[in-house]
Amino acid sequence: MIKRISSVTLTLVVLTTFFGPHAFASTPGDELKPAEDSSASRKAAEVRNEKLREAFNKLVVDAKAGRVAPAPRAQIQPAQSNSLSKGTKIAIVVGVVVAVVAIIVIANTGGGPSGPIPIF
Repeated sequence: MIKRISSVTLTLVVLTTFFGPHAFASTPGDELKPAEDSSASRKAAEVRNEKLREAFNKLVVDAKAGRVAPAPRAQIQPAQSNSLSKGTKIAIVVGVVVAVVAIIVIANTGGGPSGPIPIF
């Protein structure tokens, strides 16, 4: 009886762990409303636009004067990722689930080792 309860519990934990975040994810709907523009955000946008306009005018003046030199680009490292595709991740999850189910089946049929399993 304890094996059946533990296998059901383990199965539910595995399913909840891997598929739970997708099932409980909320979709964007009516509860999300766009933020209203305030006068502070308008003023900040105007300041940014003015700075951009000044920089562009300076660039045009420099180009007409012949003082055009490309700015050195910053050498930023790209973000690191585990470079696993979606299909690979799904294959790993399916493999783990199959392994857990195989262990449960072997333990229930008595095909596993008999007696206590030595750890060390």
